[in-house]
Amino acid sequence: MSSELFRQGGPHNVRRTGSETYEFSISVPKDQDGRTARECPGGGCSPGFFKIKCGTGVKNQTEAFCPYCRASGKPSDFTTKEQVRYARQIVEAQAHEGVERMMKEALGLDSQGRRQLVGGLLNVSIEMKPSSKPHVWRPWETILKRDLVCPRCELDQSVYGLAVWCADCGGDIFSTHILGELNVIRAMLADVPRRRELLGERAAAKDVENALEDLVSVFEAVLKIDLQRFMRLHGVADSEIESKMRRIGSRMQSVSNAQAIVPDHCNGNQLFTDANVLQKLDAVFQKRHPITHNLGVIDRKYLERVRSGEAEGREVRVDQGEVEQAAEAVFLVLEDLHLRLFPDSVRAAVSSPANATP
Repeated sequence: MSSELFRQGGPHNVRRTGSETYEFSISVPKDQDGRTARECPGGGCSPGFFKIKCGTGVKNQTEAFCPYCRASGKPSDFTTKEQVRYARQIVEAQAHEGVERMMKEALGLDSQGRRQLVGGLLNVSIEMKPSSKPHVWRPWETILKRDLVCPRCELDQSVYGLAVWCADCGGDIFSTHILGELNVIRAMLADVPRRRELLGERAAAKDVENALEDLVSVFEAVLKIDLQRFMRLHGVADSEIESKMRRIGSRMQSVSNAQAIVPDHCNGNQLFTDANVLQKLDAVFQKRHPITHNLGVIDRKYLERVRSGEAEGREVRVDQGEVEQAAEAVFLVLEDLHLRLFPDSVRAAVSSPANATP
């Protein structure tokens, strides 16, 4: 038999490195946006899956980072399980071809896998029918919804959920993640006029209300992430952090509650220094209660909290511009707090106007 199981060269640049060893160069498929999947090597990291666009970010990179837990390692350590499976299937398919070729050579078969042994009155021949060649499936990858560019090293990357660190330089780019979430809300609001024309006034009003709901959720989620990280950084045990967060519950959906909670858990750091900004933002957030729990109808509980001139039984009024201004204020407040709690963090490349108020 031929000693060459794999033909050298070819599309995978096969190279023989020993008597029974070969080296393959296999390109990992990219997604439709040109990004390559990566996976945190730490088994306990969740979600642990992200993507990068090769050619952006740190040049000649020797160390990579997980954007969720900041585990570090060689870039090759972040190969996904699907990519390993894909590479293995390519090698298996090439081995299948190699074994078939070696068997044909050993038996003296022609290109059709046949050989005539005896002719004439009695025909004797042999034929080899190889099994089907293994199929190579492209890596299956989660579709990610959050794309961003690191303001420090300019790595184009995608993550699932709110991450903190850049996958290339390891910098704290949480502000950029926050801005990305708020930009999605801004994009939804920018589409309201078209939706109003297409679907009517009530559908457009629901879009604005949903944007407000999402804005409150971003505000709460970011504060919870920052509080837990700050406490962990300052030596608070995980069990105690979990207990504290349970007691907080959903209270940070309210700006006024967050003003009281943040200093208690962050060594006296205030949520924000401009009380006027927080007061106006709180008034917008308060409208979420009748929208979420009472189909937008003003009830006595809302009137007691807000003390507005609106009448009980009427629908609460929230307009597109109001939520857009609130989104600007939310980013201003959240980035300012994050930069104070974590001084090594990187400011978002495009920040909100300093005078943004709801």
